[in-house]
Amino acid sequence: MADKMKLSAPVVRVILQSDLDGDEIAARTLQTTNPDMILWERTRAKHKWPPFDEAPITWLTFLAWAAARRTKVIPPSVTWEQWQADCLDVSSPDEEADDEEAEEGRPTQEGPGPG
Repeated sequence: MADKMKLSAPVVRVILQSDLDGDEIAARTLQTTNPDMILWERTRAKHKWPPFDEAPITWLTFLAWAAARRTKVIPPSVTWEQWQADCLDVSSPDEEADDEEAEEGRPTQEGPGPG
């Protein structure tokens, strides 16, 4: 039996360098949707970009850009090129939870002994 591909529209957390007024933007959490994923597929094919599993950062950054435009977090005039330049971080909140859980499981390091 062939492997089944499981895709879901991820929730992404983004941090941008600044908004259009030059103000720092706090982290935003965005829900991507099917239209964002379809836009990725069409754009990827048009530009001959690698598939999402070979370029996961580009894929996630693109989905975040598409979701930010769709939800009006950014104006539709913000191009993909501008978004790439201003986007400081894109991550999955699930990844951050995994990192925090891993950190919690580490023993506390002892400080230097008395000197």
